Amino acid sequence: MPASSLAAKVELSSIAKPAEPKLAIRGFGSVAASGFTVTYNPSSNAVHEQFRSALQTDHVFETVAESLNKTVRMPSTVAIELVDCNTINAFYDPNTHRIIVCYELLDYVLDVFKAGAKSQAELGNSVIGATMFSFYHEAGHGLIHMLDLPAVGREEDSVDQLATLTLIAMGDEGVGMALSGAYWFQLQATKAGHETPFWDEHAFDGQRFYNIMCLIYGSNPEKYSKFVENGNLPSDRAKRCPEEYTKINKAWEKLLQPYLTNGAAVNVDYKPSVPIVEAPKTTGKDPWGESPSGDSTPTVAAGSEEAAPEDPNSHTITCEDVATKAGELVALEAQSKATSMGAAEVDELKRRLETQLPAMMQQIISECAKAEWSNSSRQCVIDAKTLDQASKCGT
Repeated sequence: MPASSLAAKVELSSIAKPAEPKLAIRGFGSVAASGFTVTYNPSSNAVHEQFRSALQTDHVFETVAESLNKTVRMPSTVAIELVDCNTINAFYDPNTHRIIVCYELLDYVLDVFKAGAKSQAELGNSVIGATMFSFYHEAGHGLIHMLDLPAVGREEDSVDQLATLTLIAMGDEGVGMALSGAYWFQLQATKAGHETPFWDEHAFDGQRFYNIMCLIYGSNPEKYSKFVENGNLPSDRAKRCPEEYTKINKAWEKLLQPYLTNGAAVNVDYKPSVPIVEAPKTTGKDPWGESPSGDSTPTVAAGSEEAAPEDPNSHTITCEDVATKAGELVALEAQSKATSMGAAEVDELKRRLETQLPAMMQQIISECAKAEWSNSSRQCVIDAKTLDQASKCGT
């Protein structure tokens, strides 16, 4: 969230709950809904309504949620809500497992960047980038709370680190967003009346700027050498940034290892929660980015060396097969019930399916593997024609 001097305490009861979808996506058997969902609240403020329309039309947060659902297994649903808050803020509510992004925050970020923007396109990218940094910062709070992760030191510093690492892993576009977040703090630090008090849980805006710059530089010093050349990162700090990046990146990998989907953990050396034989094929891409040396060669997950070679004549049905079929049946049921919907509603349903099904399928894979579903039960799901039939299979 912004420095406390910017944001009044949010009265949660004043924030309207988003409207329930006209057609809820049903779970599969004992696998309840989980993962990240997205809603955009309409606004009576004309500018906020423009924000909502643009974000919803481009499916900005659905794309983010779908990526998270393919990367980390959450124990329950996390609602991403864009709403009017009557204050400048973005925050995670631990009582309701909501990440709330206030339209007023976009207003504020727009105001911060507009004076220095050279074009509307640059302004738009800066606003989206800073907003995404703020979102991943709050998502970090959600992960620490819901996964009961330890946070030594200030939690605000920890989630700044996670937001930056996540964006670095997205490549040049993500790094651009992280830089927008950094420059937001830099510009904010120069504004009168926006000083962070000494007692606040957040670091000073200037410190947050340099911490982000250091992690980006440390991830690839040769690529980001201009940070030092142009004076944005002092050389005394820069020489320690590669080691700082490596340590922080490794620490977050270790904390999140038990909750990463197997496909997302291709470059993480750990014993997965789902056996290798049951896991989806890996993506071949490290979700946390390359090492400072640029070496992106996948490491072998611990324990996989002893795995028996797959028998080409084996017809064993994997948990991934089961999850894929269950996902297809969930989608088919939702689509058949949507025949009376209008085109816009059908498009919204399609986006919700694309966003939420990856999380459901990961939970099915995990439950199937841990409970060691029998091959006959797995075959029953594969043969099922409807979701009801599949849900009754003797798992």
